[in-house]
Amino acid sequence: MKKIVRAILVLTLLPFSGVQAELAKNIVVYKSPHCGCCTKWVRYLEGKGYRVEAINTQDVYAWKKKYAVPEKLAACHTAVIDGYVVEGHVTDRDIKRLLLTRPNIKGIAVPGMPVGTPGMENGNVREAYDVISFDEAGRTEVFVKHR
Repeated sequence: MKKIVRAILVLTLLPFSGVQAELAKNIVVYKSPHCGCCTKWVRYLEGKGYRVEAINTQDVYAWKKKYAVPEKLAACHTAVIDGYVVEGHVTDRDIKRLLLTRPNIKGIAVPGMPVGTPGMENGNVREAYDVISFDEAGRTEVFVKHR
């Protein structure tokens, strides 16, 4: 609970501090060359100031396996930033929360492709969804709820 409170405080004060400059901005994204929503997510991250290395691959599942993404959390692309795995259409704000709180986990994921997430925009339509954290053993828990 303390980590959540700290993250909320830091994210609230982020625009007024130098903390944002200290966060990792290099991210590698493994995606299908034929996936439009993956390309939109990459553009979204670039628009938020990330330096994205997009690697097109015909076998995105090989990367999910390499980075130990639990099968039930799989989405269309897998990314790596500062030692953490980011699976699927995760928001910039959730990536920042991950990097600020530095939990002892392998990564975070937005399973599937919820409408309204970055890269999956559809006007004003937004589905409720959870960002799920996972560890090396494949244990999962809710990292943040989007309602």
